[in-house]
Amino acid sequence: MKVLLSIDGSKYSAKAVDYLIKHQNLFDVKNSELIVMHVQPDVIPPDVTQYISRKDITAWYKDQSKQATKAALAKLDKAGMKYKLIEKIGHVSDSLLAEAQKSKVDMIVMGSHGRSSLMSLIMGSVTSQVLSQAKQPVLIIK
Repeated sequence: MKVLLSIDGSKYSAKAVDYLIKHQNLFDVKNSELIVMHVQPDVIPPDVTQYISRKDITAWYKDQSKQATKAALAKLDKAGMKYKLIEKIGHVSDSLLAEAQKSKVDMIVMGSHGRSSLMSLIMGSVTSQVLSQAKQPVLIIK
């Protein structure tokens, strides 16, 4: 089984990591491939990039990604789970869905904030977008 685990540094993605570790036997982790993916939203406006070097922007995104993945990767390492880390910058749900297709994963695992339907409608929800567009099963951990 090939699993794509989405992490964003939140307590919700930490719960997804904990669930995956606790239920390794369900995912046949020893004989499967785990892809851990963090997508850093592209939040720097294009007009700002003329004042900040590309090198500094790249370093900032790298630092943000490192902070967001550090705890989850430490848990996976401690549990002895092997994984491939993918870090991207861009639209989160689109990036997750594209990677799921590219890597031909069997399942996507992600944490959810559990907002109400109204809040998701107003703010948009990465989980809702992935759930509605994914071609494979999506396991949402609350």
